[in-house]
Amino acid sequence: MNIIDLTHEIKTGIMRYPGDPDISLTEALIHEKDYCHVDYLQCGSHTGTHIDAPYHFLPDGKRITDFPISKFVGEGIVIDLRYKEAGEVILPEDIEPYKHCIREGDFVLIQTGWYYRFGTDEYLDHPYFSKETAVFLAKMGISIIAVDFMNVDSTKLEQWQAHPVFLSNDVLIVENINHSLKLKPDIRYRFGFLPLKLHGSDGSPIRAFAIET
Repeated sequence: MNIIDLTHEIKTGIMRYPGDPDISLTEALIHEKDYCHVDYLQCGSHTGTHIDAPYHFLPDGKRITDFPISKFVGEGIVIDLRYKEAGEVILPEDIEPYKHCIREGDFVLIQTGWYYRFGTDEYLDHPYFSKETAVFLAKMGISIIAVDFMNVDSTKLEQWQAHPVFLSNDVLIVENINHSLKLKPDIRYRFGFLPLKLHGSDGSPIRAFAIET
């Protein structure tokens, strides 16, 4: 069984969305003077590879703990959009060639290779979805949309069009996928995007992986 880890490592100073809380992973207890080793993690709910619940954008939206664990494990496909350039919009016609492959309830992972820029200023100028594309995907009944860049909307423009569409249709959003180029667009995968069980939270860091079905 081939399991592909799609998660960025969380560590002190890892790249974060501009304005989000700082991320720190430090020693709280150490072997040399304490009975064991314990680390102290301080971070926001959208640290590293993470998942957005509807409450992230919708005041009355579901929280991450409102979903059963089955919501975060499922089958789906990879859409190859490696041709997309910096700041370029993902349009419905980019998704159209894959429409016949998408089943109701699928997880859809967008593959651009943008994760290679993680930690650099270039990473902020990523491709993003138009509102029409978000509507197009939501109408197909997908369960989760995952991207290998920072934001389904434009981080540079801060225009929130895709988030509200996806989240109002209970399409959860996974951002900052790592190692997406290890996946093949011509096969189906079983994905796991498993959040921490953070009571009433708008999202969570996740351990993301794919298994060839």
